[in-house]
Amino acid sequence: MTKTTLGIDLGTNSIGWALLNEKKEQIIATGVRIFPEGVDRDQKGGEISKNQTRREKRGQRRQTARRRSRKHRLLKQLIEVGLLPQQQDDFYPLLTNPYELRKRGLDEQLSLHQFGRVLLHLNQRRGFKSNRKSDKQNQKETSDMLKEISQLESDIHENGCRTLGEYFYKIQNTDSNDKKQNHIRLRSHHTHREMYEKELELLWQAQQKFYPEVLIDDLYDDVRQTMFFQRDMYWDPKTIGLCELENQKRCPRADRMAQRFRLRQEINNLRLLDESTGEVRSLNAEEREKVYEKLSTTRERSFDKIRTDLGFDEHCKFNFENGKRNKLKGLETDAILSGKKYLGKKWFEYSDQRKDEIVYCIIDEKLGDHDFLDKAQNEWGMDKETAENLLGVNLPDHYMNFSRKAIEKLLPALEEGLPLMTDDKKESAMSRAGYLRPDQRPNKIEDFLPKPPDLPNPIVRQALFEFRKLLNAIIREYGKPDKINIELARDVKNPKKVREEISIKIWERTQLRETAKQEIEKLGEKPTRDNIARYLLWEEQGRICVYSGNNISLAQLMKGEIDVDHILPYSRSLDDSLQNKVVCFRKANADKGDQTPYEWLAEMHPTQYEEVQQRIRKLPFGKRQRFTRKNVELDDFVNRQLTDIQYISREVMKYVRCLGSEIVCTKGQNTSDLRHVWGLNTVLNNENLNIKNREDHRHHAVDAIVVALTDRSRLQQLARSRKRTKGQIEFPHPWPNFRNEAEKHINSIIVSHRVQRKIQGALHKETIYGATKKSGEYVYRKLITDSSFTLNMVNLIRDPVIKDLVIERLKKFGYEPGRGKGTIKKEVWKEPLTMLSGTLIKKVRLIKKNKTIQPIRGGNSHVQPGNTHHICLFKKEGKICKMISVPMIEAARRVKDHEPIIQRDPPPDYPDSVFFMSLSNNEIVMLKHKGVEDIYRFDTSASTSQQMHFIHHTYAVKEKTPAVRLSKKPSTLDARKITVDILGRIRNAND
Repeated sequence: MTKTTLGIDLGTNSIGWALLNEKKEQIIATGVRIFPEGVDRDQKGGEISKNQTRREKRGQRRQTARRRSRKHRLLKQLIEVGLLPQQQDDFYPLLTNPYELRKRGLDEQLSLHQFGRVLLHLNQRRGFKSNRKSDKQNQKETSDMLKEISQLESDIHENGCRTLGEYFYKIQNTDSNDKKQNHIRLRSHHTHREMYEKELELLWQAQQKFYPEVLIDDLYDDVRQTMFFQRDMYWDPKTIGLCELENQKRCPRADRMAQRFRLRQEINNLRLLDESTGEVRSLNAEEREKVYEKLSTTRERSFDKIRTDLGFDEHCKFNFENGKRNKLKGLETDAILSGKKYLGKKWFEYSDQRKDEIVYCIIDEKLGDHDFLDKAQNEWGMDKETAENLLGVNLPDHYMNFSRKAIEKLLPALEEGLPLMTDDKKESAMSRAGYLRPDQRPNKIEDFLPKPPDLPNPIVRQALFEFRKLLNAIIREYGKPDKINIELARDVKNPKKVREEISIKIWERTQLRETAKQEIEKLGEKPTRDNIARYLLWEEQGRICVYSGNNISLAQLMKGEIDVDHILPYSRSLDDSLQNKVVCFRKANADKGDQTPYEWLAEMHPTQYEEVQQRIRKLPFGKRQRFTRKNVELDDFVNRQLTDIQYISREVMKYVRCLGSEIVCTKGQNTSDLRHVWGLNTVLNNENLNIKNREDHRHHAVDAIVVALTDRSRLQQLARSRKRTKGQIEFPHPWPNFRNEAEKHINSIIVSHRVQRKIQGALHKETIYGATKKSGEYVYRKLITDSSFTLNMVNLIRDPVIKDLVIERLKKFGYEPGRGKGTIKKEVWKEPLTMLSGTLIKKVRLIKKNKTIQPIRGGNSHVQPGNTHHICLFKKEGKICKMISVPMIEAARRVKDHEPIIQRDPPPDYPDSVFFMSLSNNEIVMLKHKGVEDIYRFDTSASTSQQMHFIHHTYAVKEKTPAVRLSKKPSTLDARKITVDILGRIRNAND
């Protein structure tokens, strides 16, 4: 029976696939699937959660609605008991200074309606109330706020005032002529919830003497509950994942046992590299205990200090000592709680059981502040100040991968120095505790891939859902493959923090490449990829030859006197990355030959080897390690290429293994080499250059073909071929006519794009507009201190008085309003802008003219529609005569009202027309342009200009190249709608 192999190139928003039967020398099928990435991107390419902005806005709307509801409940409550008038017109006499009423109410009788007015005013702003979870997330902001509140409390006491309202009334009357200053002084304070609760109690007690039959205690309890009720922080314990070893919830990172587990694991994984000898070893038992002892009483310790603790010199480096990591975390929980600010030395007097109890009470969000303080003082014997300090302690958050039960079983083996798990048959903590590795656990064989695991990485989660659809479609069409080779893109494998660091490094590398390009051009040389790589290596080495120590000039670098050397010979390592390359003089390269630096110099020329060690000290850790490596076995490197051990790769393998096929997750570092030697780079390159064409989506399928053909024997053959030909690779194709067959299949691919028909995302733009009496003219509010408030907006201010005040202020700082789009510096608004009455001007109303703005909320508010959900095209007498663009907000309304989303009724201005077709984002058309018919995907439309935009199905970049991005009006469009399924097969569309 012949075996089929499926190659998968899995990226953040693409999947290239190729199904091969190598024994039959046949490419069965290949294709590309493109889908939206699992995250949004900002202007700099940074990741933004798809749901974060929506979640934040929804939270703001709910908060506003709850505040409004609370005010309405109190108003209704006060009217029912006679504390406020029944008729709205009777409210106006009560609109006196509420601070005066709040001050008078402490000592003299107010009317019932005046007291009701005081209660409404107290309900306006309730002050800050501590929440331990949110306080920890915004610790600095909360700390600053509490300092301001503390100062306000001191000021109230120093001025002899009993309540906040009395103090504010005193401020108002300090200088009655300066209304502006008093207004600012009242509105610029942070207050505490307890201030309002205390004032309510004092006012109620004072007025209860005059109205004992009305202001009864039960009414006080009801009013207080309405005014100061606050929902508990909702947190669903179901969001905590389950341990993969025990069917229990995962253990919090702040747990003391979890801290010991993490520290033991990291110490056991430490490797010591002696750069003078090239020796790499683990720490022995005595060294491990010494490191643990030092880290058990501190939050962190630098590698320099750990080196000193162990008595090592500066030539010894640790394997973790690279990039931005320069320290190990200790037992953070114990270190924090034993600090002077919290429990100090008293922490060590508690038993382990009491310590664990304290930690769990601190991280228990359901335990209220009052209950915590009570427990701390009465059960643990703490004073009030220490207990209050513990309320704000910031312990490590998030959760471990394992439960506490599993950690208890694993920890003893880790304390003996065993690794958590190994890929071979050696003993590990997992095996000692009786647990199986993920790849050892039995799987139920499935006919199709089930729902993917709920991984925390949104990019991987999205990619796996698309991968599932694709693989199940392949199984239905071609049967289950015998072997699946998967290569994961770097962005898919790495966690968010690493992806962000990589993005920064790519940006920095881009700047360096641009500098290199300019310098190379100054010499009259072409800035080719190889020349730029030479320049970057030259700069990294400090412009010297690391082997001889002689300086290298830029002219020597570019004129052929300098070679690029593989530190570890390519024929033995298959490593062609820049991390394995240096530039050196030709003689040094010839003398080194097919040896490692250690083999070449360590024994025969130890002095020169020591000099090389000194020269490479500023190179990256990974590159320095290659200079000291003693043994280089090709089989070891081949095994690493065919076994990607990163967390996400292991999770993907575990997920796909249920099909029963042989699964290989490759690193893919040699995909580029194999693609090059087989001539596949030129398949999609019109200029016949042997470089990858990333502007064409089909390059993912090219990679998938290579991934499918990557195996142990082929990598070994690649290495031998490089050695035999001294660097010039001569490598046979997998079978005769392979290159032509691959080209035929690649060029016949119809790229499958996921159509976006869902009603999701923003229904309209954020700005809310108000209608004016003029048709098509609206107004909206804008903060004058906002950075987006520009000079050309000044003339759009609707209120002439405010407009003159703004212009006057701008002219003081040398600005000419209405001229240009220049931004306004912050110092212009440093002194608050006020009306003559003292009213502070924070926002202005600007005029906006727009035909697309439409009403919402029953016509009281207006918005500008957001993205287009779909367009409808109508024909008359065989020609397209009308395009109707349906925005997302209108599509949502139709669903809500149980109407068809796509409405085929002819428009009023073309009653004789007939519906032709609808198009949503990424739907496919067969479009004729300049007499040539080709396949394009619908991109966007502009409703006001009646423009439709189409992009060629293979095109992968965003630039608006006319040849691949077309703009059409209804009258010029010659197209028919088709569908492309996930395997790239074309079918006629139904509409």
